[in-house]
Amino acid sequence: ESSPSIGKVRVKHRGILLTLKGTVIRSGGVKMIEGEREYQCRKCNHRFPCYPELEAGNRITLPASCPSMRSKGCQSASFQLIGDSITCHDYQEIKIQESVQLLDVGSIPRSMPVILMDDLVDLVKAGDDVIVTGILSAKWSSDVKDVRCNLDPMFIANYVRRTNELKSGIDIPEEIIKDFELFWAENRATPLEGRNKILKGICLLRFLGYSR
Repeated sequence: ESSPSIGKVRVKHRGILLTLKGTVIRSGGVKMIEGEREYQCRKCNHRFPCYPELEAGNRITLPASCPSMRSKGCQSASFQLIGDSITCHDYQEIKIQESVQLLDVGSIPRSMPVILMDDLVDLVKAGDDVIVTGILSAKWSSDVKDVRCNLDPMFIANYVRRTNELKSGIDIPEEIIKDFELFWAENRATPLEGRNKILKGICLLRFLGYSR
């Protein structure tokens, strides 16, 4: 597993497990995408699965001949789709951008489209800081006449976690919790005065920190 920054992801990282950190800047809607369908050879009745190519816009390419493993081989190229054999998955596209705080002055933050499927969809929203683990792949850009077709990077996730939750889930010592409970019990009748005491203490700490 490698953990490059989004701006340093290169061709050498394609096909290997990566962990990327960034902020969600765009979150698409949850869609349905085809994941598998089954065909049957019209000649020998052999059944075989076909899987859409996500890199090619989820297009299905049928084999040139029957993939039957029989010794003589069928060699037929006529197949029929088996009814009710299509399997679908939940699908969502998001885009994450590297943190501006980690960049050098004048650098432009880079972004990466991320594919979420099944139980990973709808776990994050725009503005969330996330850690995503998955495989770097690529998909063909849209066909435009007289324009060279390029491969656009995409990140197929198998794990995603919000770091916002990590920040809010910090363990607080039991004695600190008891001190706060006691403080607010003493200031229950005058909560505004209790708030002012906390603000005064924070300002005093900041002043002492700056004066050093």
